[in-house]
Amino acid sequence: MSVPATPHDALFRALVSNPARAGALLADYLPREVVDLLDPDTPPEAVEGSFVDAEGAKTQCDALFRVRLRTGHEARIYVLLEHKSYLDGTAPLQMLKYMVAIWLREIEGGTGRDRLPAIIPLVLYHGPGRWTVPRSVMEMIDAPEEVKPFLRNFAYVLHDLGEIVPLRLSRTPEVRAGLLALRVVHFDEIPSDLLDLMTGGAVAGSEFEAHILRYIVERMNLTPPMLEASLRRTKPDRWEALMGTVAEAWIEQGKAEGIEQGLARGIEKGLADGRAEGREEGRQEGRAEGQAGIVLRLLELRFGVLPDAVRDRVRGASAAELEAWAEAVLVAASLDEVLAASSPR
Repeated sequence: MSVPATPHDALFRALVSNPARAGALLADYLPREVVDLLDPDTPPEAVEGSFVDAEGAKTQCDALFRVRLRTGHEARIYVLLEHKSYLDGTAPLQMLKYMVAIWLREIEGGTGRDRLPAIIPLVLYHGPGRWTVPRSVMEMIDAPEEVKPFLRNFAYVLHDLGEIVPLRLSRTPEVRAGLLALRVVHFDEIPSDLLDLMTGGAVAGSEFEAHILRYIVERMNLTPPMLEASLRRTKPDRWEALMGTVAEAWIEQGKAEGIEQGLARGIEKGLADGRAEGREEGRQEGRAEGQAGIVLRLLELRFGVLPDAVRDRVRGASAAELEAWAEAVLVAASLDEVLAASSPR
């Protein structure tokens, strides 16, 4: 499988990588008539979703599953899953392209079957606003009404996550948490009850728990106290350990942003100096400035406006001190406790 192109892709594929979660999602979102045909004792089987077109270009659908029918019939139903975080007017053609690729692969595979398997394209939309683009190839075709009866309708089943009550996103807490995270990632503010559904939905200690927490930290507009409060409510026995885990993500994110900005200023200074020594000196100064800036930002988010003496102390701190304070800021009870943290050994 190719590397996901965006954090949304990564979270979605992590969500459906587990057969039990994938089965729960399909049971929640496939048409009821199809769900009634599925064999409840056989989880969906993941199928490789990479295709190479005639020009040699490789494409990757989000997820492709083969499901078994409760009737034991040899007919197979492929379920093609695709998630969208934006309005994509070409979605019907994209779905059709994947379907044709699957059918061609069946034919070229030498199965000996003279009929194509059924494919149900399923799109989950989690972008801002409502889905207003065509839902089938038929809707994209400009044709008089008299011609339309002669055209085939390659429609897909759409579920706009923004129109579904959070508790009804799924009957399975993990699936509900993942879909809810995709749904609210565009929100300016995350209500505490929705945050609790996300932090409390994943199985404790699971790989998916770590994945969704990192997604929340990296993609949502939250402060450390907001996340800590939620974890205290949903994971009272594990909140400290989890905050330590997400602290690393916050620190990495802050360092990357701060160092990138600092390096840009440092390199600019070095270039103006015109000397290799100047460029290296500028890099070092820029890196230190970036690290101090992110620590100040974390302290402000946690404890509010900082005294000038504290700001001066942070700006003049060593790299080891800054690293120690960045790790302590998310779990310490007071500003003094942060500044008293020892440098990492």
